[in-house]
Amino acid sequence: MTDGPACARGGKKGGCSMNAKVNAAKAALEYVKDGMCIGLGSGSTTREFIKLLGERVRKGLKVTCVTTSFDSRMLAIESGIFVTETDAIDEIDLAVDGADKVTKTALLKGGGGALTREKIIGYNAKRFIIIVDESKVQEGVLEGEVNLEVLPFAAPLVMRHLKEYNPRIRMAKAKLGPVISDNGSFIIDCDMRLDEPKKMEEWLKSMPGIVENGIFTRFDIIIVGNDKGHRIL
Repeated sequence: MTDGPACARGGKKGGCSMNAKVNAAKAALEYVKDGMCIGLGSGSTTREFIKLLGERVRKGLKVTCVTTSFDSRMLAIESGIFVTETDAIDEIDLAVDGADKVTKTALLKGGGGALTREKIIGYNAKRFIIIVDESKVQEGVLEGEVNLEVLPFAAPLVMRHLKEYNPRIRMAKAKLGPVISDNGSFIIDCDMRLDEPKKMEEWLKSMPGIVENGIFTRFDIIIVGNDKGHRIL
């Protein structure tokens, strides 16, 4: 999942709790209004938002949704939410997505491999809301694994350009060979310290062969869930 390991309800695993994820999702649901077109992100916290949105839809809420991954699309349909494609809508009113690591000014996404579609949906929405639990909040300079979606043909060349960042092609665990994104691309993971996230986001974007990178610097609100409720970062 995009924003870390799922947790058993009421318990903790990997430094997070399911209650925290649910509380973040509930807070984001307050921004949903009847008739909206909503972009649905990916990851374990976003899954909780999709399930809660489905409950509202079953009670009469009318929304149209576009999704960032096959996983989110399948869950939304199972939850009774109407899902369409980007060519069938005029605008995205609200996008809700999770993250792997967040600071007040930037965040990292792409652990689940859906970063390209997540950025397309999030950056094109009127309002882009990030929902995470407390374990995803990072103080100071943002650093960690930066995920890149790369055309397979370009992967060796991109890795040479980024050799100082320990680039490696993400390998699948349930199949032989590389992880393949929903767009048919490879995922390359790098280790980076982002003193200037926006400049690094733009530099990576300019490199031929890189479809998109997991550095996000454009969003409106970060909702941080905890066991008692939530806060705005």
